[in-house]
Amino acid sequence: MEYYVIKKRNKNKKLGKFNFEEKGYVFKPNIKSNGLIEITSLSITNPVITNSILKKKCDKSFRKLASMILKVLKEEDTSTGEAMIALNELEKEKIVLQRKYKEYIEKEEQEKYLKRIKVLENELKEKIMLLNLQQKRYYEENLEKGHSR
Repeated sequence: MEYYVIKKRNKNKKLGKFNFEEKGYVFKPNIKSNGLIEITSLSITNPVITNSILKKKCDKSFRKLASMILKVLKEEDTSTGEAMIALNELEKEKIVLQRKYKEYIEKEEQEKYLKRIKVLENELKEKIMLLNLQQKRYYEENLEKGHSR
């Protein structure tokens, strides 16, 4: 596989070919524009830049996840299944933070996200327990009345 680097000195840009030995955060950028070089993957070795990119990525992911979870928590007619799906998504996000981004995100940032996840996780577990309790009461009431399926 061939590796290239773009070096910028003053106003001149130079494209050079080299063998890449350093390990860094590798991702596929979402750049869709005509007339540009097609980039299949990008490796960033600078920890400051990597932390910044992953922080934005985690913020975006966390916002989506939080809105989904808040929707589940606020709705009265939420099923246990929907709450469990939200809990699974939260667990996936937690695993990604702890395993995939562990060496790229600063420890403080990682702990901040994990604390937020823990709060949402506790709220979801409480909602699931409430839903299970309501479902149990419903079945018990129907059995007492003699209505069964």
